[in-house]
Amino acid sequence: MRIITFLRSNITRGCLKFDILSCKWFPSINRSLITRAQCSMATLETLKFDNRALKRLPIDKEEKNYVRSVAGACFSRISPTPLKNPTLVAHSQSALNLLGLPPSEVARPDFAEYLCGNRILPGSEPAAHCYCGHQFGYFSGQLGDGCALYLGEIENGRGERWELQVKGSGKTPYSRHADGRKVLRSSIREFLCSEAMHYLGTPTTRAGTCITSDDYVTRDVFYTGNSIRERATVISRIAPTFLRFGSFEIMKTMDDMTGRVGPSVGRVDILHQLLDYTTQCYYPEVVILPMDSSVLVS
Repeated sequence: MRIITFLRSNITRGCLKFDILSCKWFPSINRSLITRAQCSMATLETLKFDNRALKRLPIDKEEKNYVRSVAGACFSRISPTPLKNPTLVAHSQSALNLLGLPPSEVARPDFAEYLCGNRILPGSEPAAHCYCGHQFGYFSGQLGDGCALYLGEIENGRGERWELQVKGSGKTPYSRHADGRKVLRSSIREFLCSEAMHYLGTPTTRAGTCITSDDYVTRDVFYTGNSIRERATVISRIAPTFLRFGSFEIMKTMDDMTGRVGPSVGRVDILHQLLDYTTQCYYPEVVILPMDSSVLVS
């Protein structure tokens, strides 16, 4: 009997345990891991925000929210535009686990209010990111977060850091001619594709929630002139960072083909700040040797 007891407690394969009496494999529950996971979970009010991007990168001095070229800054502080009667359509628990949010928080009646931006999470500092980019093969100049907002960076119970963003949260200085909103149709597509790509093994932005509302926006779905009204919707996105190549192009000098420049053209000091921030925070294994700044810029 002692041998059987020993075998029942020690024959395991990954997350499975073999029961010698029934000759079957069963899930192996590691109680210590469950306890640690439960202890690492947070509430919406106790998420550990440490928004180092806003501490270390330049912020727009203009506080008013209107469309403009933003010079000398990587972020503009902007408040989300509230939604009427936000309603949770779908959520990915595995994505929310990255933030340390358990299912009990999703079940809260005010959960959608926080994840759509109607209520500001304690410690959150909403801001829109300034970046440039290429469209249709040409340098487009300033693009930026035209409908998305950085909410902050959260350190979970495992010591991992994740940036939380909401998309569809209203106008920003980078909205150009758009209204800063997303609709349910496209939000469901992005939510599903993000999570599908993750589970197919492709590193990508995670989708935490999809929240729709009783606010409506007008969209010409097929570009035929037949516009329809669709529900304004917000999805939350999670990634280690939302920095991109275009983040570094805000310092770009005149483009030979388009004649466009970055909004912070020639600001080598911002380039150095952004390079130092990116390497130190996301590529600490990279050793940057002293070099002449002219070589760096070229």
